[in-house]
Amino acid sequence: MDSQDVAKSMRGSVGMLAMHWLLAPSTTEQAVEAGMPDGIAGYAVGRLGVLGDCPVDNVVAAAFFWDPEFLAKQTVKGRAQFDPKEGAPIYAKICQKWGEDHLKGFDGIERLGELAERVVNNASPLGAPLFVGWRDQTLPEPGAGRTMQLCQTLRELGFSRFCSAMLGSGLSPLDAIMSGPTGAWNAEMFGWKPPFPDGEPNQGRRQEIEVHANTLHAQDFEVLSAEEREEFVALCKQVGSTPPALEVSEKAREFFGMVAGFVAAKNVAMFEAVAVFSVAL
Repeated sequence: MDSQDVAKSMRGSVGMLAMHWLLAPSTTEQAVEAGMPDGIAGYAVGRLGVLGDCPVDNVVAAAFFWDPEFLAKQTVKGRAQFDPKEGAPIYAKICQKWGEDHLKGFDGIERLGELAERVVNNASPLGAPLFVGWRDQTLPEPGAGRTMQLCQTLRELGFSRFCSAMLGSGLSPLDAIMSGPTGAWNAEMFGWKPPFPDGEPNQGRRQEIEVHANTLHAQDFEVLSAEEREEFVALCKQVGSTPPALEVSEKAREFFGMVAGFVAAKNVAMFEAVAVFSVAL
């Protein structure tokens, strides 16, 4: 299998899998139980906590698609209550537990982890601060928890490649969000306030960005043989479609409802366009 095809498939499998655990109510509940702040402030010292106590602008830059003013305020708020260097390992453990709870019975879970770990360990860190932060979190023993954390790390790698592709495109993050089929919904989720720009004129440019992002991400899978890449994609697709009856927040229910609608209508283009922005959460 060609590396470009592997890269393209990641958003609809690994990207969606990461969406499930990040949007699960249990993720926020466990973070709050550990003393972390609720909402986006907790997210800022959790998922984004892997960046440590760097300047707030660095967090905003790494998160990329969020409204800068909104995320900066949430980061300051989160740091006032909790140290991001402590929040990151807590989020990693929550990620592991989610994998243990929902993926433990999946046939091939350890093999998926082996292949994912090779990609993670050999990927270039250039332009990928969130990937590096997640890569450096302590991994548990082989099993569902370890594989889930590696999938989350891979998802951050794909996100970083997409951001790199965006930088030279001339589109702003908000323009790119609005060019997708769930534009306003995504924009509000990322803290932007209306009125929003018309995204339709930028749809062609967004598609060019996606192609460029796939080209950048494809290099990460060259460490696998063609046979291993095919096996890896098959395992990712299986595990990505595994979590059915999961507890989801209202916001997540809306999102996955839209995704299900595109799938039911066999609208592959729309599904892929939505999947692109699943990596930004």
